[in-house]
Amino acid sequence: MLDPKKRTQHIRGLGMQTDIRVDVPSALTESIADSVVHSKGTEEQRERSNPVSSSIRRVRKSKGNKLTAMLQVRNERGRYLEEVLGDLSEFVDEIVIVDDASTDGTPDLCRAYPKVVRLEVLEKPLFAEEWRLRNALWQAAVSTSPDWMLSVDADELYSSEAKEAIRTLINQEHADWVAFRFYDMWGGRTHYRDDELWGLHRRHTASLVRYMPNYPYFYPQQNHHVPRLPLSCTGLPGISTELKVQHLGWAGSLEDRVRKYLRYKRIDPNGQWGSLEHYESILDPEPRLVPWKEER
Repeated sequence: MLDPKKRTQHIRGLGMQTDIRVDVPSALTESIADSVVHSKGTEEQRERSNPVSSSIRRVRKSKGNKLTAMLQVRNERGRYLEEVLGDLSEFVDEIVIVDDASTDGTPDLCRAYPKVVRLEVLEKPLFAEEWRLRNALWQAAVSTSPDWMLSVDADELYSSEAKEAIRTLINQEHADWVAFRFYDMWGGRTHYRDDELWGLHRRHTASLVRYMPNYPYFYPQQNHHVPRLPLSCTGLPGISTELKVQHLGWAGSLEDRVRKYLRYKRIDPNGQWGSLEHYESILDPEPRLVPWKEER
């Protein structure tokens, strides 16, 4: 149940740590509507002065929302994609995928899942222009008329508790995005990395968003480390939860991590899009690891 003592106004920012703490147990019975606090005036007053707000309100609904997962993939065979697609198929309604010119048969793997309703295969890769790739994925997902979109990478698994909560999270009429705690699993699935440079789990990352046809969505024009949701989503009300997501991108072998390190240094040699110190820390022989626990 929601704890009224933990309610506060959301100030700004996707993926930013805020004062909002929405306690979402396995069995949700209480609406999360009153977890979003508005700072000025009533919703009705704002709608009268802003026609766009009125249009947005008509999109919000408390039942029957279609949840569409969207993924960008490239050469994912033999990694985590099969597990991720199987897992998503259990709790989302549809899946949309943009394949970034894979050469290992990844598109065939994607086609094997009935919930994949749209698969776009690019002839030329856009990985070095990530904002274009994110935008292509967004447009592909939007074309399927979703109510909510869940942005998922090909190496991310939502906890059981998050999957149980997600229908309650989308079947409400007040918050338009939802953030989760993401954990960088390291060298396996039993531990996550936690040190000065690796603290993704200490902040909230928005990955679930309501789609509003009349709202202006855009991504920042960055070649690397582009946010998974359009930057303009920050202008909408949202909630941050304590629900967990495992990021398995660093859970593989040392050789796998070295390959990712070399790729980052090749794409961003001067640290224009990310921290060079963070890149170098990938090779840390003794990182600080903490045991993973799915429950809060």
